[in-house]
Amino acid sequence: ERDGEGIYVMGSTGESVKRLTDFGHDPSWSPDGKQIVFSSGSGQNPWSRDALAQLWVVPSSGGEVRQLTKEGDAVQPSWSPGGRRIAFWGLRADSGQRDIWTIPVEGEPTPVAVTSDAAVDWNPAWSPDGQTLFFASVRGGSMNLWRVAIDEASGRPRGEPRPLTTPSRMSGSISL
Repeated sequence: ERDGEGIYVMGSTGESVKRLTDFGHDPSWSPDGKQIVFSSGSGQNPWSRDALAQLWVVPSSGGEVRQLTKEGDAVQPSWSPGGRRIAFWGLRADSGQRDIWTIPVEGEPTPVAVTSDAAVDWNPAWSPDGQTLFFASVRGGSMNLWRVAIDEASGRPRGEPRPLTTPSRMSGSISL
């Protein structure tokens, strides 16, 4: 929210602040540290969204901002450990469902559905080996953690989501 909004980078002790964009929310670094993906809207509250958003990529050193998604809704991106895909959640245009997708970083930016059901699914986070996608969901009755095996190359799930239940009544804003 500094100077009206945007994506910034700085040194670990707060020095050398550099503005990369004048808009953006929920940044995620590429594994090599050379790029940052972010959304044009906030994904911090899965029940309240005031506008549709898109994903954008900017070099971490500064430079031209590139739009990654062009349609639908995309928030809270998470870069895969191998650097090939980005997971995100968004609203389905035809129903308002909150689902999770992945999209390739390069090539044709066609999203692949990871979830497609009435449950509120949000906050995707990749496992360090890129074999599992963790996310928060109400599919078990309360907002809790779930996981799904995933093929990082294609972005397709390799099975059904499985619960990773915590003792909390509300789990979200996860990171690994």
